[in-house]
Amino acid sequence: MAEYRGNLLHYGLAFIAITAICFAVTLVSAPDIDWPLYLGGWVLALGCVCLAWSHPWFWLLGPFGALAGAILVRAGTDGLDAGIGPLLLIPILAVAVYGSRRALAAMIGCVAGAVIIVHLTVADGLDMSPVWRQDIVLAVLATVLGVVIQDLVTRMRRERNLAEERGRIIEELALTDPLTGIDNRRGWERMVQRAVGQARRHRQPLSLAMLDLDHFKAYNDAHGHQAGDDFLRKVALDWEERTRIEDHIARYGGEEFVITLPNTDLAGAKVIVERLRTGLPEPQEDDESGITCSAGIAEWDGSETVRELVARADQALYLAKDGGRDRTVVVETSGRESGYTA
Repeated sequence: MAEYRGNLLHYGLAFIAITAICFAVTLVSAPDIDWPLYLGGWVLALGCVCLAWSHPWFWLLGPFGALAGAILVRAGTDGLDAGIGPLLLIPILAVAVYGSRRALAAMIGCVAGAVIIVHLTVADGLDMSPVWRQDIVLAVLATVLGVVIQDLVTRMRRERNLAEERGRIIEELALTDPLTGIDNRRGWERMVQRAVGQARRHRQPLSLAMLDLDHFKAYNDAHGHQAGDDFLRKVALDWEERTRIEDHIARYGGEEFVITLPNTDLAGAKVIVERLRTGLPEPQEDDESGITCSAGIAEWDGSETVRELVARADQALYLAKDGGRDRTVVVETSGRESGYTA
């Protein structure tokens, strides 16, 4: 709704300005007509645009209001050629730019009907006077212009939508790890910034875990890189399915993964990480590499930067690897370390 109102604001301001200019030009070309007619027509169009603020479909009232105003002013000319015909172009062009084909067809029909009604009720019947012929030509011209403009606008919108979709796909690919299908480091960095901001605003705990597969190089050497890639995909899929909806897992690089755990303290993070670390998918049956997983966990202290938080989690992972692998090390916010081995 906010996006719609933003678009309506641009449309409404342009529509009101153009309508005001057209009514003013018409007033100059027909000085003998009472100015309240022009003011009333413009106010009617303005009021219809304001009504569109409450519901998306009501924006069509603006062009219809302008049409009604044009009819009002046209009737005040007593069938004379006062140069007010261009007023009928306003609603058609407005719908051509902002409306659908059905709305454009309806507006063209209304304008044609308005021309006929004015001449039947004000002029001397269906005579082919210069004014009558002029209005017919104007109606045909407005129809052609409306169709052409709407076709151009439709194409421009289609191209814009395609460009936006391509941009979205490219951005998504740039943030996704092509091997595992989960976010890559770049995608994770964008997400963790939002997670830290949310934790700061709501004063909630936030934990970060870094997990690394032990002996993965030996597994690769023994079974080949294809088998290693398959195992990484299995790990990513398994961990993504076993984490909570609010958690976020990404491939940090190589055989290293990072998990962001919103609204989770160290105790809760240890439970989640241990469940993932000790429940690795089964490697190949003849595997003798002894592939396991080490993890390091740190909790955001409420003031540190993302870089500092990652550094502490990475330090904990290093301690886990240095302490014999296949274990989890937690770094307290005070800087103390505590080990945990399953």
